[in-house]
Amino acid sequence: MILFLDFDGVLHPEGEDHILNGVDFCFLPRLEALLREFPHVNIVISSSWRAHLRYKTLMKPFSSDIRARVLGMTPYPGCGLPPPYRPREGEILAWLQLHDAVDEPWVALDDAYWQFDHCKDHLVVCGSFTGFDDKASAELRARFEGTSR
Repeated sequence: MILFLDFDGVLHPEGEDHILNGVDFCFLPRLEALLREFPHVNIVISSSWRAHLRYKTLMKPFSSDIRARVLGMTPYPGCGLPPPYRPREGEILAWLQLHDAVDEPWVALDDAYWQFDHCKDHLVVCGSFTGFDDKASAELRARFEGTSR
């Protein structure tokens, strides 16, 4: 299974307060703990941060064992499939095509539900200001359990 991972509104609350208050990636330990229970899940970064930061920089917040499971990042904004797909889902579908993984099970962990139209059934939504909370964790766990190998 592939987890397409957003950062803002998922790994920390949305907005600039997370930078000022030093809570960048405050929910990452919770996500990493869940991922350790499901070694068959790999990660692709779908965050908009990928357009502004180098890949090596994007990897720094992750623990080394989880970092080893990051397969890469989705194409840059605007490089996804054209309409009728929303930007984020188009970038995810483009990544799947580029990596010959269209038949792989996948889930997107994101707060930007409006970025999905045709693929909402693959989406676990986080609240932009609550991030990866208990509700999102339980839903993601259920998705992972449904694809255990």
